[in-house]
Order: sequence, then structure tokens, then C-alpha cells
Amino acid sequence: MTEGWAVPGFTLVRELGSDASGRQVLATDEMTRTQVTIRYLSPALNKDDEFSRRMNRLAQLEDDNLVQVYELVTAKDDPAEAAVVSEYFEGVPLRRLLTDPLDPESAVVVLSDILLGLAAAHGKDITHGDCSPDKVLIAPDGRAKLSDLGIAVPHGKGAPAGDPVYQAPERWQGAPQSPQTDIYAAAGVFVECLTGRRLFPATSIGALNRAHNNAAIPVIDVPGPLRSLVLHGLAKEPGNRPASAAEFLTELDEAVSPVFGADWEKRGRARVRELAQRAATAPAPPPPSKADARTSAAAAPPDLSRDRRPLVFAGAGIAAVVLIGGVAYGLSGSGDDPASGPTVSPSRLAGTASPTEGPATSSPATPAAEEIEGPELARRVSGAITDKGTFTLSFRRVAGKEVTSVNGGAKADSYRVSLAGPKLAKRQAIVLGGEGYLQQGSSWVKLPLGDKAKGYGVLAEQARWGTSADALSALLQDAETLTRNGNRWSGTVPQASGLDAVAPGYRKAKASFELQLGSGWLPKHLKVTITAAGRTKVVTTTGFSKWGGKLTIKSPVKR
Repeated sequence: MTEGWAVPGFTLVRELGSDASGRQVLATDEMTRTQVTIRYLSPALNKDDEFSRRMNRLAQLEDDNLVQVYELVTAKDDPAEAAVVSEYFEGVPLRRLLTDPLDPESAVVVLSDILLGLAAAHGKDITHGDCSPDKVLIAPDGRAKLSDLGIAVPHGKGAPAGDPVYQAPERWQGAPQSPQTDIYAAAGVFVECLTGRRLFPATSIGALNRAHNNAAIPVIDVPGPLRSLVLHGLAKEPGNRPASAAEFLTELDEAVSPVFGADWEKRGRARVRELAQRAATAPAPPPPSKADARTSAAAAPPDLSRDRRPLVFAGAGIAAVVLIGGVAYGLSGSGDDPASGPTVSPSRLAGTASPTEGPATSSPATPAAEEIEGPELARRVSGAITDKGTFTLSFRRVAGKEVTSVNGGAKADSYRVSLAGPKLAKRQAIVLGGEGYLQQGSSWVKLPLGDKAKGYGVLAEQARWGTSADALSALLQDAETLTRNGNRWSGTVPQASGLDAVAPGYRKAKASFELQLGSGWLPKHLKVTITAAGRTKVVTTTGFSKWGGKLTIKSPVKR
């Protein structure tokens, strides 16, 4: 037994190390014999009601790019004492791969995975707060996963919570964490992947503060096609950064696809996988000494209650490899649904339900390796959408220099959204079936839709198409080729129909699509590229989140 308070019901295997967020150990569940990691949270972490609410929101996350957490444990006699139990994960920290710069394709693959994880977290109103190479873990298949979501603590006096090397300018001025601060940190990690060096060489807290707020972004060693992307993500003003992680992901794809070619992700993923395998077998760095540890263990463990709150994240967790580099973690493939990755089944604890259990009406799952034809996939996805009913959407359409965006919520065939496009300032709109309303100051006016749509009405129709189960089903059913990679499907429709909402007048248009599914066949991200002879390429991207959430949409005018 080591020093410190112990979570009952688990047998300690070994210490894994500690950092500013707390001390971490490898343990075995005495009931199920499942190995887990337990992070005893630092006293510096404010474990107030907001922390508990944040954990409850995290419990709704299921994502391939976030490490799974099982539960939050609090001390029976002292609620300020808490620990997080998470999956026993096989992987290595990105930090171990950065002894030399990554090639551009590999770096882009890593950033893409980071942004996917952030987009999922931001969809639950959760910011990471401490995105750094130590919190990005590379799985054996080359996939990057974010760990330690939502538990950032200060790393030094006068510094904001999180690793100060990656904190956005506004954080140094006292601003709270936000999606834009996470985007800034992710872009900083990206620069480090490309150059092998930290964004700023400063080491003191004061010097880092000045650098983040005043120094020019060093892009001289960043490949030319990626420089504008880096500068956008690292803009000093948060309003000048991408509006969302999903939008940044779209920009990334649009920047690299014409330069790297069609198979860049496959090549980059293979190299990341190879580098991770080398790092996993390389000698591990020595563990931190007790004198260097950021947190210390208490001498006598208080009695912890067995009444734990199950926090099932198919992501957002604390992974054991953050501090010890080359230690390999065991895992097994659950294969329960298309979002399944190499994770361990959660512990079956006395008095708690299995996190994978749900009501009988939950969307069906399927083995990850199942071969599915387009029509059957369309049926399952449409059924899942109908079952949940409501979702939050983020839609973007790019045609040349013309960019439109729609954000909001949807319920069946009704929408409550903000619309913005070329020469159209952001305005609020409500769509109820075939009727639309646009906010003008403090009043609402009718918004023509369908064939009569103009201006904001066109934007509303574009978003309706981008989030429509019928439009998605048509793509899946008509796809001449349909390939699957984990929970991602891609396909091509040589002569697509029903595109007038987003590509009016395009004849004999080819539509290529990439679809990412989450748990229970629910869409998470959809990208459609539409091309036709003599016409400008149209690219639409749709992000889906908060499936089945509470959403009320009603007419803004009295009838």
C-alpha cells in the first residue's frame, strides 16, 4: 500500500505518477477484476457544485477521441476529497512522439483528432482547459484521444489554470475558459507537432504571459499551406479565431486536401501509429521524485462511501499514460456500436447500474466490424434520428469565397437557429414546418421558405438540407461506393439529386460524403462535397450534438 487515501473496492497495482491535477494509480476492481486508473484529484482543484455539474454533463459524452471515465468518487467524511476512476488505456502521450517534428500529414491527423474531441466536449458545454501534448494520448491504432477533460488547475503562481505554455492571451487577463481558448491551445500543440518546439521558448510565468499577449506567432518553420490556418487558430483576440472546433476542422481539411491529395489521412495515420509503437517500446523516462510531485498524499485515508456516481464517458477522462510515457495499458474492444473504440467495459459496481445499460427504447447498437449496405445504414441512421428527435446543429456551406453558417437547435422539422452569410449579418430565425420567422429588432417577421426563399430563407433551407434525415438517407442509399473505417463512412454518388437547396442549378452533380456516427447510429459530423462541370465546388459540413436534449420551439408571433 502506498501513501494517500484509497478508494474502497479497488486493489492498488502500482503508482503511475502525479502532476498538477493530482496523483494517479493503477488499480484492479475487486469485484470484476477489471484494471482501471484512479486519479486522486489535487486539493487545488475547486470541487464545488459547478464541478459536480460539469462531471454530470461529461457523463453524457461518448466519443472516440476522448478517454472514457467511469465514475467520480468522493470521500464519505470530506466531499472535498475526490477521485476519478477511468479506463485502463493503452497508449502513449503525444509528448513522447515530439522528440523530432512530425511530418505535416501526421501533424494534421493529430490536430484533426484533437478537434473532433473538442467539438464533442464543446457540444456538452465543456471546455478542456488544459489541452497540451501531455493530455493527448496516442492509441495503438494511431488515433489521438484527449484526457483529463475539465479538471485544469494552475501550474504556477500567477498563471491561469492549465499548462501555461498553451494558454490563450485572454486567460492571462482573467477571462474564463471557452471553446476559443481550447482552439488556441490546440493550435499551439499543432505548431509543436510541426516544428518540434514549443510555441514560445519562454519558461517563466511572466515571460509566457507577455509572449502570449504580445509576441508574434512564429510560423517561419510551419509549412506554407498551413501558416494561415495556424495564425487563425492562434489569433490574439478570441473573436478572430474559428467560431468552433468543428469549423476549424473544416478549415483544416480544406487547406490540406488540395495539397496532400486524397489519401493523406491514411498515410498520416499509419505514421502516427508507427511512431506511437516506437515510443511505447522505448525506455520510459524516470518517474517524478516525491520532491517534484505537485501533490502529496495524506497519511491516513478517510472512509470513502461506496455510493459512487457512475460517470460514463466514452471519452473525457483521465488516462494513466500521461505521466509515465512508455507504460503500456491493457484494453479490450467492446464492439457494441459504431462508436466503439478499444476501451474496457466499465466496472459493475454494487449499487450502480452498468453505464451501457439504458431504457429499452434506446437506439440499437451493432458490432463494430459488421458489414452494412447503404440502404440498411440509411434505415438505422434515420431510425436513430427519429427516435431522439432533438439535437443541436452547426452547419456551414462554402462555395468559393461565399461562406454561410447556421447554428442552433432542431426538433423534428422545426428549427431555432442563428443565420449568417455573405452580406447578411447574424440574425435569429425560427422555422416551424413550412413556416419561417426572422427576428428584426424586438419584433418578428415572416420568412419565406421553399421556392420563395431569398436571403435568410435560403440559409434556413440550406441548414434544413444539411441536417435532414431524408437528405442523408438519399446519400447513403444512392452511394455507388460506401467504405467504412471504424465509425466513419465515406461514399460517392455520381449523379446526385435533391441538391437544389445547397447547389441550385447543378446538373449531373457528383456528391462525395464523409459521415461520422456516434453511439446508437446517431450522426456526429457530416461533410458533403458537391462538384459539377463548370460550377464552383460546394462543401457543406454539419455537426450534430446533444441528441435527445430538452428543446422547445414555438411560434414567436401570436396567432
